[in-house]
Amino acid sequence: MKKILSVLSLTLVALAFVSCNQNTPEGVVEKYVACIQAGQYEEAIDLFYFKKNLTDGDKQQYASLMRDKMAKDIDKKGGLKGAEITNVQLSEDGNSAQVDYTLKYGDGSAKSEKGKVVKVDGVWKLDSGK
Repeated sequence: MKKILSVLSLTLVALAFVSCNQNTPEGVVEKYVACIQAGQYEEAIDLFYFKKNLTDGDKQQYASLMRDKMAKDIDKKGGLKGAEITNVQLSEDGNSAQVDYTLKYGDGSAKSEKGKVVKVDGVWKLDSGK
């Protein structure tokens, strides 16, 4: 009986892990929005692909710029409540995609956005364009 319970527990954990897979085009956008919601701008920067490797100082600078630009707008709109993925268009080679999503704010407003994502070494990242 203990063996059966152990196997069932492991199966449930594995299923939970697979269902939470964020290594998809839409998953990386959802993770980005969650980071912004939580005010974790440094973690949000880690979700971006840059052609050159960033130093820790570069990451902090980008995070600071992002915080300065976004936090005020988000606060004015009553906070960021979440996002809805509206469309994902995968490229023919499967290494890039465009993700259309709608940001939803606490004041009831919404804003449509488009994000380009790229697969780098098997991991989906937001394309910084830099």
